[in-house]
This record gives sequence, C-alpha cells and structure tokens, in this order.
Amino acid sequence: MTTVSWRTILKFSIIALLLFGCRRSGGDVLDDTRTAGRYMGKGVRSLFGSHKISRQVNSADEFYGEEEDFIPLQDDFYTSSVGAGQTLSLDTIDSDSAIPQSRISPGDPGGPLPGIEHFRDTNSYPDLARIFRTIHFPYNSNLVKGEENYRTIQAIANYMQANPKAYLFIEGHCDERGAAAYNLSLGSRRSNAVRNLLIKEGVNMERLFTISYGKERPVAMGHDESAWKLNRRSQFSIYYH
Repeated sequence: MTTVSWRTILKFSIIALLLFGCRRSGGDVLDDTRTAGRYMGKGVRSLFGSHKISRQVNSADEFYGEEEDFIPLQDDFYTSSVGAGQTLSLDTIDSDSAIPQSRISPGDPGGPLPGIEHFRDTNSYPDLARIFRTIHFPYNSNLVKGEENYRTIQAIANYMQANPKAYLFIEGHCDERGAAAYNLSLGSRRSNAVRNLLIKEGVNMERLFTISYGKERPVAMGHDESAWKLNRRSQFSIYYH
C-alpha cells in the first residue's frame, strides 16, 4: 500500500480550499460582516441590561455611545484652559458646553461641605420651592426649552448670587423607559445642562454640583406619557455653609 505523506495531504487541502473558498460571493462576506455587527451590538446592550432585538453597528459612535458632558477637573485647568485669575467667557457657554465640575467635593473627609444627604430638598420649603422650580425636559433630550424653564433658571441664578453661602446640588432624572445605564448618562447630561445655564447666568461654578439618579426616583408612578413627562426633570437640593 502506498503511503501518502502529510506534505501531499496538506498540498491537496490547500488547493481544495483555494478552489472552493473563492466561490464565496461578496454578498456572503457582507452578510458575515453584518452578522458580526449585530452580535457586537447585542453584546454591548446585554452588558447594560437590555436584550431587545439587536441591530447592526454602523459606526464607532454607536458602539461606544455618546460622550458625556462631564470633564474631570485637572489641576492645571484654571491656568491652562482659563488662565490664572481669569474666568470662563459666558458668551461661550451653552447647555452642552463641557464645563469642569467644582473642585469642592461634598462629603470628602476634612472638606468644607457635608455629603448630599445633608442638603435640603428645595421642594420641602415653600419659600424655596417658589424659586427652585423643577425643570422639565423633552423625551430623550437634555435641552432646556421654554420660557418657564428659563425664568426658573434666572430666578435660581439671582438667588444664588444674593446668597453667596448657598451651595446647590442639581439632580438629573429620567422616565422609566430605556436601560438603567443609558438613563444614568442622560440624567447626568440633564443636570449638567442646567448647571451650565446657571454658570452662564453668573453663578460661581464652585458652588454647583450635579448628580444623576437615572430612572430610579420617579415622582409619578404611572406608565404613560402623563407620568413620564413629570419624571423627565431636574430638581434641586441646597446647603448653607
């Protein structure tokens, strides 16, 4: 019996692969690419607790998600980005501007301010509730719209400027729809949008803090638009130092 060497077997295997492998059409390759994209999307959504029907990832932006408004404060920010002794130009600030958070961190050991649990909910005090009205947002948006919201921003800014020892936490909230991780991000963008507008109105950025609760703290417990529109909001907690 003739013994076939492994080199001969390998040679015929390569030839067969070249002959039959090349028959795959461009459409087959495209389908494989789409399948990989869909599974990539499904994996990311599963990681964040969403198992809905997957769709193809079309760009890196879709894979990584939107950038946050928040920029971590760096030691040289006030000398490199703003300049020593200078302030941010209010003309360059809008609700989507990326403004650093305060260098003060409430609740830090040895810090000047207690944690957020010691800030007072402005809605619990009638005199404050008339000024610190809840800001409401459109669906899936961090845009502050409407004259009523802007009048509230101006009233809060006036109060903060008249009370220089007041410090404010701005909360971001969402309705129940969507994944928890996405809503935490959206709540962060909402609270930072309000903070940016207050800074534009002249409030010292060091006295403004933000926190996102996502969809975890609804004020309306329904499951329809009348409840959802009340839960898409920013509200406030205050502390006097």
